[in-house]
Amino acid sequence: MNLNRKAIYAVFTAADNSSASFTEDLLALGIASRTDATPLAMEWASAKYKVALKQGQRGMTFVRRNTDAERAMYRVLDVCFPRADKPKAKKTSANKTDAVQSLLNKFHKLSKAEQRRFLAGV
Repeated sequence: MNLNRKAIYAVFTAADNSSASFTEDLLALGIASRTDATPLAMEWASAKYKVALKQGQRGMTFVRRNTDAERAMYRVLDVCFPRADKPKAKKTSANKTDAVQSLLNKFHKLSKAEQRRFLAGV
């Protein structure tokens, strides 16, 4: 199969550039982030697909989940605000110290008598 790589790459370039232009258009209209756009995209999808919205504990949501309207909302948001451009959060570990080192530090904080009593029990 002989693929026209140049034409395929042109489509990829157009797709890459289009999300930036959508973002710029939304920025000019006062929508600066995906968070700002989400309620409006939800209203748009609700009207387009004629589905109901409800107020949930954490904000507006669709009455029925995983519908065409919800998928359309996420699709539009992904085109306008690609997640690939979002900086990745640094992963933090709850336990940053070595467990053995922590136990040794606690052992050394014991008095000499407490250390001897502990070692006698081992």
